[in-house]
Amino acid sequence: MIERSGLERAIRQAADPAALMQRVSDEALSVLEGADGVLVWLSQDPGRLTLVCRSGHFEERIGETLPVEGNLVGLVLRTGETLRCDDAGSDPRVDLDFCQAFHVVSSVCVPLRRGSQAVGVLSVTSSQERTFDDRDVATLTSLAEFIGVVITAAADLAEVTDTLLSRSWRDKPGAMVFHGSDWAAEERFVANVLNPGAMGRLEARGRIDSFLNGRGLSHVFQPVFDLTSGKCFAVEALARFSGQPGRTPDVWFAEAHAAGVGVELEVVSAKRALASMPRLPAGIALCVNAGPAALGSDEVCQLITTCDSRRVVLELTEQVRVDDYPLLSHTLEQLRCLGARLAIDDTGAGFASLAHILKLAPELIKLDRELTSGIDHDPVRSALGAALVSFAASTGAEIIAEGIETAGELKVLRKLGVRYGQGFLLCRPTTIASIPSRLSRRVLSGSTELAS
Repeated sequence: MIERSGLERAIRQAADPAALMQRVSDEALSVLEGADGVLVWLSQDPGRLTLVCRSGHFEERIGETLPVEGNLVGLVLRTGETLRCDDAGSDPRVDLDFCQAFHVVSSVCVPLRRGSQAVGVLSVTSSQERTFDDRDVATLTSLAEFIGVVITAAADLAEVTDTLLSRSWRDKPGAMVFHGSDWAAEERFVANVLNPGAMGRLEARGRIDSFLNGRGLSHVFQPVFDLTSGKCFAVEALARFSGQPGRTPDVWFAEAHAAGVGVELEVVSAKRALASMPRLPAGIALCVNAGPAALGSDEVCQLITTCDSRRVVLELTEQVRVDDYPLLSHTLEQLRCLGARLAIDDTGAGFASLAHILKLAPELIKLDRELTSGIDHDPVRSALGAALVSFAASTGAEIIAEGIETAGELKVLRKLGVRYGQGFLLCRPTTIASIPSRLSRRVLSGSTELAS
């Protein structure tokens, strides 16, 4: 389902004749060499023409009216002929005050028709004398019928769409459109014809809005273990979405960003994750994923100040683009003063995470599962892992290996000196209520015991 007001806006925007008329006027401006303006006039009131579109002229002129009598534009409307003016100062057909107001010295004006009826005028203008010749007149004359049909058809489409919507929108503002409602078929048909993809975008926004309101968004928690002592160091809060279609969290977040509310969804997710901290065993940190804008939001910062901030680990992912590292560094410095730590996620998956590490000096570096997977059989992965461990040691950071799924991977990671790890081998993501019982079993220093 989607909100009717959003669907109506999408339909009206697609049926708006102004957009089509603007394309016509912009293209007409490029057709005649030397032209520096295009004016589209429609006969909307008896005896007057209204300026509805322009290119190359002052925007505030839109809506200005012109009498049909006493000027070249009105003469074109009355005679139905394409007319040219070489010099407004010496042409008795023109309204000189009008020409001076619109910076028109020479022009070619073509009538716009709906069938046999003249409904408006398109005027291509220049601020110089004798800009246009007979070939320009012939060009616009040959295009006049097409231009007239396009512009009048756009106006007709807007009118019939308005009639349909006026009949359809009988419910109160904010009402929802359901697939089975009486008008759903017509509304969807019109929307899909006029604005392909609009229904999908609106439905997607409706799903995201439900998450923003707290419906369908939850978290599971995966422990991060000290691979030497076997103790739990932290748990990572992983967002889960119950909406349809079934998608991974990264796809939902990407859709939210495409809809312009990605930061808002990250903030909601971070706030809900941080709110679960009191339910964790004492001394265990909470890892929360967020992008740079969400990290700097007042909501997240305020929540960090009200919880045990020394137990907060903020994870910045490879997938997030950072446009302003100095600003992000300043924000992180403020949070670090409260005791929060920074982890760079997905290290080894691409270049962005390495840039994050170099510019943000994180306390924790998370090895991407693509690097961890098969590290016991791949000397290249092992060498890269060793290099990152050495780099982290020299900068005072610690390594967390993600996606540990086999005893062989765990053994190699320990041998390389990786301090922390998480993955299905150690403990699968679970509910916050199940964390204490899952942590009653340990990752042993000499062998592996799966936490069930």
